[in-house]
Amino acid sequence: MDITDISYQQICSARTVQSDQKGFFNEFYLEVKEGCGGKWLKHYFSQLKSNEARILSIFSDREVCDTVLGVLENVAPVYKGKDGVFSVQRRAQADKFNLLGDFKQALAHANLAVMRAPAKDVDIDIDNGLSLAMAYRSRATILINLGDGQTAISDLKLAASYGLELKDNVDYYIKLAKAYALLGETARSEISLKIAEKLSGNIALREAFEKELSLIRSYERSQPAVAPPLASGENAALKGASNLVKLAETKEKGRFIVADNYIKTGDVVLCENPLTACLSPTYFGSHCHHCFERLITPIPCVNCSGIAFCSAQCMGEACDSYHRFECQFMDLFIGSGMSILSYLALRVFTQAKSVESAIQVANAMYENLCAHVENRQAEDYLQRSLMAAFLLRCLQKADYFGRRKSEGVNPTAVELQVGTALLGLLQVLQYNAHEVFETKITEEHHFEGSKVVYVGAAIYSTGAYFNHECWPSVARYFVGKKLVLTTIKPHKPNQLLAENYGPIFTKNNLKERQRALRGRYLFDCKCMACQENWPTIHKIDKQVRFRCPTPSCMNVLKFPKDLAKDVRCARCRKNVSLKTSVAKMIRIEELYRKAAEEMHKQNVSEAIEQFKEGIEMFFEIAVLPHKDTIIAQHSLIKCLADRGTTFI
Repeated sequence: MDITDISYQQICSARTVQSDQKGFFNEFYLEVKEGCGGKWLKHYFSQLKSNEARILSIFSDREVCDTVLGVLENVAPVYKGKDGVFSVQRRAQADKFNLLGDFKQALAHANLAVMRAPAKDVDIDIDNGLSLAMAYRSRATILINLGDGQTAISDLKLAASYGLELKDNVDYYIKLAKAYALLGETARSEISLKIAEKLSGNIALREAFEKELSLIRSYERSQPAVAPPLASGENAALKGASNLVKLAETKEKGRFIVADNYIKTGDVVLCENPLTACLSPTYFGSHCHHCFERLITPIPCVNCSGIAFCSAQCMGEACDSYHRFECQFMDLFIGSGMSILSYLALRVFTQAKSVESAIQVANAMYENLCAHVENRQAEDYLQRSLMAAFLLRCLQKADYFGRRKSEGVNPTAVELQVGTALLGLLQVLQYNAHEVFETKITEEHHFEGSKVVYVGAAIYSTGAYFNHECWPSVARYFVGKKLVLTTIKPHKPNQLLAENYGPIFTKNNLKERQRALRGRYLFDCKCMACQENWPTIHKIDKQVRFRCPTPSCMNVLKFPKDLAKDVRCARCRKNVSLKTSVAKMIRIEELYRKAAEEMHKQNVSEAIEQFKEGIEMFFEIAVLPHKDTIIAQHSLIKCLADRGTTFI
């Protein structure tokens, strides 16, 4: 590897710790690095053999500890709090736009009112401490006018849970009756309306209710994506994987997934929930912090205003586990510029049921997943050790370890184990995490102009075992945070099932791919596209390379000049006819054409079935690269992604 490639590798590695060079963590790292000097790094720190020794070193070695302790002592909560006055102002604007019939603007203001409202009894001087309850009630009114009875009911229940008085509250029961009516739940609507009538004593209430309800159009809720079933059921040995696959291992490649049986094109071989997942800070305002669903009516954390959830359930699950430790440090994390992988490392601990279980999970990941410890430089270990120390200090300040006897930075024995495990995670996540994406589509067409949008990152215990090839054999998409892998070609037993880590032969030439893979993942790719140096998609010709029809012969034959004549196979030394193969190829091209037509018509299921049939037939008689088949596989990938999480 030349100096240029080494420099590129160091840049790639650094970006997996700190994504934003403007964050304060980079200044912290550079200050420590410059203060300790190259001699200490080269002759002492680089010689340390364990993660525990590295963590102990930055806390105790005189060359670095003063700077490290001085910075970490200043770690304190930094987060976006609540603002009762602002919430009241937004609520007033929401009510104003609601009366004017501009429900879209009204909802936008109501969402802000909900997000910034203090929890019950936090600010008694504003709304008698009921700002959050009143914000939910106001938003419920708007949602009813939008015809969204389901979310309105959720908001009304939240308003009640945060202190809205229900006794003699006629307005509450009228809203509840309308919301149930919009859902078609006539019995519940009638019960709520009768309560309102009884409380009010107004005989004209029902007539007014029915008149107002008649003016509201019921909201048609879009159906969320549904994860597909695994082909042949779930594998007992591999979480989330199909029974059609197994784990293999070699000294050269490590552990990887191969076929355990014949696998057809279009078989779902993985459908896995993450061990842990984190939303990118860029999407804190637009997506649920917990399940990654796009927000329409955000549910806030009761303490901070920096993140939001799609439902009370997601909010409860998050705040009962990881968010209670992360809440007051969210803006500090953002300001540090730490990478999404650093968030993931922290989340392994904050989401765990106990410190001990988190250490066990983290250590298992370090032992079982690739970390490339043999290729790491002292500067890399120093940067990751400092990030581990920063994350550990945040856990200390968040009372993750309970009440500490001292406010000092130096770790206790248990804290040292956590710091060590964090350092290990920061190494394995660099090579094993997945970017989670959704597909942006247009109103006019699902495929024309569609693009992938990366919203977060996650680690998958089985998904991490899928190796790379520059033309993958599986398509990847996500249903929320769930990773789905579906084959785009048939696989024989023991054949590798490969993902693509980014560099792809259709767009990048061999030199570009190899440089990117060495820099980011520290390996030289030896897939077929690299071994045969396949041209990029624009340079591939349409010639077909046929398999020799002789059983067990692995030779590849060119398209015959004269179909009437047999072709001599140089390997099996037989004269063979390619007439049947050519006839099948004509049928395959016809299937590709029909599938493309169905795709253009947005008949996704029909397109998928025809692409699958054509691709399956192709691999019976021919081998890649073949331009039309590459295009068909790429189109199948897009069709499968349409079954995942999409948005307009």
